[in-house]
Amino acid sequence: FIAPNTMVATASIKMDELLTSWLGSDTIYENVMRIIEQQKESSNNNNNRAASPTKDIAIAAAAAEATAATADDDSNSIDGRPPLSPNLSMQKKPRPEIPLFFRKQQPTNNDGASSSSSLDNPQNPPPAPPKRRLHSSFSDDQTWDGIYMVNREGGSAGISDYKEEFDRDSIATDASLGTATGGGAGAAKKPCIAIQAKELFQELGVTASQHRMMMEQEGQQLSPQYANVSDILSQYLGTSADRYHTVEEDCRYVPIERFERITKELCNLPTFFHKPLYERILRLWENQLQSKHVKLPSLPVVTYGIFHHFWETEMAPYDMNERFFRLLKQPEKEYITRDDFFPYIKELLSDHPGLEFLSNHAEFQDKYAVTVITRIFYSVNLCHSGRITSRQIRKSNILSVFQQVDVEEDINKVTKYFSYEHFYVLYCRFWELDHDRDYKITREDLLKYGEHSLSHMIVDRIFDSAPRPFEGNDAASLDENGNVVQKSTRDYLTYEDFIFFMLSEEDKANEFSVRYWFTCVDVDGDDKLNNMEMRSFYAVQLHRMQCMGHEVVPFEDMLCQMMDMVKPANTEHLVVEDFLQPHCSQVSGALFDALFNVNKYVMFEQRDPFLERQKREDEFDTDWDRFACIDYNRLAMEEEQREEEAMEVDWVTMDEEEEDGDEYNSMGLSGSSEAPF
Repeated sequence: FIAPNTMVATASIKMDELLTSWLGSDTIYENVMRIIEQQKESSNNNNNRAASPTKDIAIAAAAAEATAATADDDSNSIDGRPPLSPNLSMQKKPRPEIPLFFRKQQPTNNDGASSSSSLDNPQNPPPAPPKRRLHSSFSDDQTWDGIYMVNREGGSAGISDYKEEFDRDSIATDASLGTATGGGAGAAKKPCIAIQAKELFQELGVTASQHRMMMEQEGQQLSPQYANVSDILSQYLGTSADRYHTVEEDCRYVPIERFERITKELCNLPTFFHKPLYERILRLWENQLQSKHVKLPSLPVVTYGIFHHFWETEMAPYDMNERFFRLLKQPEKEYITRDDFFPYIKELLSDHPGLEFLSNHAEFQDKYAVTVITRIFYSVNLCHSGRITSRQIRKSNILSVFQQVDVEEDINKVTKYFSYEHFYVLYCRFWELDHDRDYKITREDLLKYGEHSLSHMIVDRIFDSAPRPFEGNDAASLDENGNVVQKSTRDYLTYEDFIFFMLSEEDKANEFSVRYWFTCVDVDGDDKLNNMEMRSFYAVQLHRMQCMGHEVVPFEDMLCQMMDMVKPANTEHLVVEDFLQPHCSQVSGALFDALFNVNKYVMFEQRDPFLERQKREDEFDTDWDRFACIDYNRLAMEEEQREEEAMEVDWVTMDEEEEDGDEYNSMGLSGSSEAPF
């Protein structure tokens, strides 16, 4: 037996679900739900009454009444279809959805919001989202006049308010700037770039009139490059072709020696970028004058107007990664080459306190710069084309590393790219193998690496097929247009090639190292490492292990162990993606060591689990950092021993000279009669 109130409640719930399935308008749905709630309340008040057999009919009639009440609204439906028949609506089929691109755009108010009638219509698209901020990676507005900051913060100020603030002689306070931007006196917001730049140019720069006074007072004490600046700036103010120099304040300039604060505070670039940045701003300004055929002489200084032009063209439209990329590359190129890095590394060498000891060693300064640039290409330019693109800059951490080295006084703490200890290890290893001092590593030289740990078969493959950082990009291999006309010889390894080899050999856990060795072992070049190729390399290893007296591991056992560690997608062959799986980050190099590095393979077979656990918990981020630290300590100890031996030799020489002098005195040939000690 079912209670009458239960039947009514059940009928109400069923009708609720039925109506929800076919209602196509939010207005209809709301009206029906209101009627259903009323029916539920009335049914609860009449619990003792018998359920009316016509309750469902009444609810259906109420739904029909609600549908009729909103028929006028639905008559404006965009799809133009008549309402579905009740028979079809009883079937629980969802109403077909009209794609957005078929819907008619509804009129909007002046403020961009849709009208109330358009919101009631379910076929209208939702209101358009607010305009996206120009730079999503910046917390502050990066436009010159702060137009996005004004419009989005709800302030009433406009560009004219900034212009008025700009024209004032006194520097605005933070409170007035907050009021100008519409944020109120209590809002701690930065002013727009124009006002920030004006403050720095007023503090660090001089105007044309001040320059004339300096010329009269100091005479020839000024640098020769500033001799004609006053006359050139007068020409800029006297023409209407240049919109960036309209008042004398626009001609205030900052010398290159004082440009560090602008580089750091405004451009958010490392401090040692100030000289290359200064030169790039002047170059872009000269190109702008030539492109617009403006007959004005170029300036040797950066004025407020020139910086205004630079910010609008090279800074405001881009984020930090794109700014970094556009600053380093040549204006006519779409990629960065190794030569583009040299001016910035040169400034780092002259400014960084951790590299002051290299100031008297020009040769090692050049080698350090080459090492840093090659390591950058090793980590960033994974396709080893010798050209870094904007996409590769975004995917790398190069910008953050440059920022880190700018604030870190200990250069060795920046282990990514810039560590001097890492440079010392790389160069000393190269120097140890290069016996004839021609800066070229031959096959015979490379066989001696790591106490003859590499097989001759992999050494041949390194010379024949291994990726090289700047192959074909040297001056002898390029024509006038920069196109490759001939490949450089592979009979030797240059210092840059050796850096690629050593970084890959000592750290086989990174992506480039995996691709480096996979290319060497993939003899047929089909991007698949099959059993025949691995067996050919391992055969040489077996012979070497037998000659050295080590326990011989059959190829099948070795391959089975490696397959269990790598877990490839296809057991018939290996591809690069198999080594790049997350669980292979620490074991990817074991297979390569088993194929061509006998010393490391023997160490892997005899590894101590306790030491392996300690290695995973130490302070080093990569295998290369760990190796470089250990090898640097070894090289430092050897250097100390050589110095001690040299001092002992000097003392022995001095003792021999004293003994010869004593014999000379004992023979009465000297005027001194002192007895020897």
